[in-house]
Amino acid sequence: MKWHGLALLAVASVQAHVGSPDVFFEGAAGPYPLFVTIRPPAVIPGVSEIEIRTSAVDVGRIRITPLPLSGEGAKYAPTPDTATRSKDDPQYFTGSLWLMVSGSWQVRIEVDGGSGAGELSVPVPAVALRTSEMQVAMGALLFALMILLSWGAVSIAGAAVRDAQLEPGLEPSADQRRRGRRVMAGAAVAVLVVLYLGNAWWKVEAGAYDRYIYKPLRMTAALESGERLVLKLSDPGWLRMRSLDDFIPDHTHLMHLFMIRLPEMERVWHLHPTMRETGVFVHKLPPAPAGRYQLYADVVHKNGFPETLVAEIDLPEVTGKPLEGDDSAGAGPAMSQAGNDRVVAELSGGARLLWDRPTEPYRVKKPYLFRFRVVDADGQPAKDLELYMGMPGHAAFVRRDRKIFAHVHPSGSVPMAALALAQRPAPVDPHSGHGAAKSLPPQVSFPYGVPEAGQYRLLVQIRKAGKVETGIFDFKVE
Repeated sequence: MKWHGLALLAVASVQAHVGSPDVFFEGAAGPYPLFVTIRPPAVIPGVSEIEIRTSAVDVGRIRITPLPLSGEGAKYAPTPDTATRSKDDPQYFTGSLWLMVSGSWQVRIEVDGGSGAGELSVPVPAVALRTSEMQVAMGALLFALMILLSWGAVSIAGAAVRDAQLEPGLEPSADQRRRGRRVMAGAAVAVLVVLYLGNAWWKVEAGAYDRYIYKPLRMTAALESGERLVLKLSDPGWLRMRSLDDFIPDHTHLMHLFMIRLPEMERVWHLHPTMRETGVFVHKLPPAPAGRYQLYADVVHKNGFPETLVAEIDLPEVTGKPLEGDDSAGAGPAMSQAGNDRVVAELSGGARLLWDRPTEPYRVKKPYLFRFRVVDADGQPAKDLELYMGMPGHAAFVRRDRKIFAHVHPSGSVPMAALALAQRPAPVDPHSGHGAAKSLPPQVSFPYGVPEAGQYRLLVQIRKAGKVETGIFDFKVE
């Protein structure tokens, strides 16, 4: 037996990334730096859990509010809830918010403190991922109550014709007992019919709710003319209002495609297919060896919904064309030779990417800042780093079984296109502060927390002296 929530009357919802629904974001609410973790509910309506850590010491109060990412609902915020400050850590706050329907939401964070007031909005895709199983104890209790009530109804019907009209102290006659048994039999049949109809109604409601459980867009991949990758998108018939032609640019591209060679994941490409027609993306591949490849394609709908589409393809050796624009490639050790203690990735020209990895092992669902430094061949901090698609770097986390994938920026797992929507009506450039700098600092960090245990491959990309470099690392979460 399953316990289902209310039927949803919402537009199509989506899930960012694959198997990694939590949202991680590092930003500032005015003068207050914040590291925000939002864990959306798996069942809608449901409660999202909010965790906020600040490095500011003068924060007095933090309030949180759920509201739609766009549309009229975004203009009328409900009364905010006050986040609870930890008794053990005064710079750590927690709270919870109900998300009542599937859709693209935002959590508005208002901070008051010694430096004044500040505000920050973090986009959150809320989607029903499953139905909640009823607890065994609760199911047993309700079943026992159903038997008790059913038997009570039958007994009351029998007593009504057998005992109700008797004078006090008199016993029912044989005829009255027979009539009582006949009425009880009829009442039992009526109760069984009611239970049958109730169960049928429940199944209809459960089926209606199941239609709202998220079904990602499907993607199939094929090779055309020996070098052109063709990606065809289709809707599995989840909800009617999802479209295949309403994508908006994220970092100036409609699609970000990660192509990873299997099974060793030793070769990776970050490509940017273009839309040829509705639901069809194409891209001329760079040179690539024959083999089987895993594809992860990130897109963002115009209402801020992010989706990661998944496919696999067998490729012959592709001669292809050289990489150009923002396309990039990387190579590293085979996954079967994963060095979970390796913290240095060699880059071109003798430069190196160094992982400032904590000494304690990583834990599931705990938010971290994955920090990296770039040094030149002489060991000195690099001075020639440049923005890569408007950001100091990009990272991708892939579990070995490929069931978990997340594309993360230095600001977090939120797509920049969705973040721009959350900042209306006075949009703020999410890259402001980077573009003004003539040279970037030699450090980059990525806020993220792994959702499940396993062996992970971490891909880190930066642009150095005009060339996109990729460092590949491995780590294991028990």
